[in-house]
Amino acid sequence: MSVLTDSVSTVTTTESRGRSEARGNRRGFAVLDVETTGLDPYRDRVIQVAIRQIAADGTAESEWETLVNPGAGVDPGPVEVHGLTTADLAGAPPFRDVAATIAERLAGRVFVAHNAAFDWAFVAVESDRAGVRLEVLDWLCTMRFAKALALDVPDKSLATIAAYYAVEQLKAHDAGDDTRVAAEILLRELADADRAGLMLPLVACNSARHRLKRTLRRWFSGLARPSR
Repeated sequence: MSVLTDSVSTVTTTESRGRSEARGNRRGFAVLDVETTGLDPYRDRVIQVAIRQIAADGTAESEWETLVNPGAGVDPGPVEVHGLTTADLAGAPPFRDVAATIAERLAGRVFVAHNAAFDWAFVAVESDRAGVRLEVLDWLCTMRFAKALALDVPDKSLATIAAYYAVEQLKAHDAGDDTRVAAEILLRELADADRAGLMLPLVACNSARHRLKRTLRRWFSGLARPSR
């Protein structure tokens, strides 16, 4: 696995082209996923992050990912979930060295993730530690979007929604592949929302921060990783 990759894509999903603009969003999207050492953004650390930029008309613009070294002596956490060992992370940059790049790729866009509260919390806390400000106004959670669309599925996990939309998962809990899957889901949800005449279920990042600790308490009381 490479430590850092950066590429630009010109692929366009025609089904969703123009859909988000019709719903009032002209800022474009930044689809993000993180892998972490645990569930608490104030105690645990990011060890992998990936971002896909998508234009407001549905055009794929770029993709970027990197491993992140959580620091000397920090346990990588559930290796059985994300597959990343201390050896894998040894040569990776610390978050502070990639924080500005992450902020630049998110700036001015709608932040998108599956179970966005989880990913936003980690990125926001890590960026704050690094002294980097995130210029993000709101997020769009593909899991909440699925609920708003009333999809006929047994649960709202990434795997289930991917199967519903016939999006193939190649490597679950790999940030790069999870962002690819989430981006494909987003485009299909945008198309469904357009057909149904639904507005985007955006959540203001500031108001979301106030609910963060309450959300974390619910996650911890459930003794399970948030649905991804």
